[in-house]
Amino acid sequence: MILDVRDRSLKISMDIVKKKTSNPIKIKQYKELEGLTPLQQEAVCDLLSETVTDTIYRFMEMFDHHSSNMKITVKYEENDYDLLQLSEVMGSEIACFDEDGWIQKFSKIGRFVL
Repeated sequence: MILDVRDRSLKISMDIVKKKTSNPIKIKQYKELEGLTPLQQEAVCDLLSETVTDTIYRFMEMFDHHSSNMKITVKYEENDYDLLQLSEVMGSEIACFDEDGWIQKFSKIGRFVL
């Protein structure tokens, strides 16, 4: 999930902010970002990192808070697993600063994205 969702989304955004995208639609759409200093680019990328991470956290936390109404089931080797049963607190699993958190374990980008 970290590589396929978080890092993938951040990579697209970072390429736009750092002017590395070849997508002409995105270049035109975000033309106002061209004048950013490297420090401002870093701040925007860090904000994007925190926002994407927080969105994933809030999504997972929603299942913790509404476990009587909804659940996430993963199928692995013909077995179904309820993620809430595998995790104490799903939202906390993302843990940006914790070395045991998913970001520190699996992300190629990490918290600071530049």
